[in-house]
Amino acid sequence: MRTPWALVAVAAAISTPASAHEFVDWFAYGRTELSPAGYRMVREVAAYSHAQHPARIIVTGHMDTAEAREFSDELSRRRAQAVATELVLLGVDPAQIEMMGYGADRLARPTPVDTREPLNRRVLVGFRFQTS
Repeated sequence: MRTPWALVAVAAAISTPASAHEFVDWFAYGRTELSPAGYRMVREVAAYSHAQHPARIIVTGHMDTAEAREFSDELSRRRAQAVATELVLLGVDPAQIEMMGYGADRLARPTPVDTREPLNRRVLVGFRFQTS
């Protein structure tokens, strides 16, 4: 059985967040609440941010193709907001956080329209550092 490249990339991001500079959490269908793993991820992001001092923290929400575009766009923004809110509660400066909701535009696993795909219902957190 072949492993999809998206899974390999996501697994690398989870197992080595310091070198990959990216963190991920997945969401239940139609939900914006963080899972217990999501809360752990947010704590890791906050700790990484405090230690590395990035210029920006980029929080992007994503959806699967199971819903209409307007709903997908809104829910992906709300998922990004849920992560950003927790980061602020953990002491991250809100001015550092940049949020975007991509809806179903950037799928981790390409699927036909009207398909529920857990890998696509996610929030990614990355960092932008100042360059000299």
